[in-house]
Amino acid sequence: MTNDDSNYLLDSLDGIEGLTDFNVVDYLTSPEAIVAYINDVISAGNSDLMKEAIKNVLQAKGVAKIAEQSGLTREGVYKALRPSSKPQWDTIRSLLTGLGLEVRVVATGESKGPALAA
Repeated sequence: MTNDDSNYLLDSLDGIEGLTDFNVVDYLTSPEAIVAYINDVISAGNSDLMKEAIKNVLQAKGVAKIAEQSGLTREGVYKALRPSSKPQWDTIRSLLTGLGLEVRVVATGESKGPALAA
């Protein structure tokens, strides 16, 4: 960072007229928005971001309802998605299923190993 860059840093956004806090949950109002959000987070390749994204979608759709549809307890959901957790694949898959989502694998066109035998 150059000295000129420091002129543009803000210590606080308080007091800036018309500026409101951004909460992604407010924009997760349609299946299309949720799918786009989750796909963007998956493409980032960061498991912590993925847990946070699932929490945001759960908040938008209702944690208790989705926990029940996922076959998990509400407490189990919160435990699985806390920052220090490493949730099992089955838990993530169950949550995504409860949200009406599924994970698919598609070829990227870039082969990095031997071809699979049919």
